Amino acid sequence: MNGISWATLILATIIGGLLFAMIGMVLLALLLGNVSDRLSSNDETRRDS
Repeated sequence: MNGISWATLILATIIGGLLFAMIGMVLLALLLGNVSDRLSSNDETRRDS
């Protein structure tokens, strides 16, 4: 029983870490997309004026 509980704990920790990393990567990708959109829109407005 002790071995099973340790394995479950380790597995839950790994899954939690992967989930946390995945959420972080998605947020980082969204942030980079937002920043690049802002930079490209700023470039377009500068060219227009």
